[in-house]
Amino acid sequence: MPREIPFFIEGKVTNITNGCQSVLVRVQNGNVYSIHPDTPGIDFKNLREGQIVRLEITTRLIHVLSAYIVNKE
Repeated sequence: MPREIPFFIEGKVTNITNGCQSVLVRVQNGNVYSIHPDTPGIDFKNLREGQIVRLEITTRLIHVLSAYIVNKE
């Protein structure tokens, strides 16, 4: 498999599930990505619904390489 080239996309935090320790982020095309406390670049405890988050991803839709909060909303 060829090496994946990462790119950035922004989305909105839509759901915080404390029991599973994951946050769902929906991007403009409707895809939903999950970030976790161990996702590099993100201060997980500061995430709130409605915030805009920038995700570093590849064409493998299931994998977020890093994330950071764009706005504090």
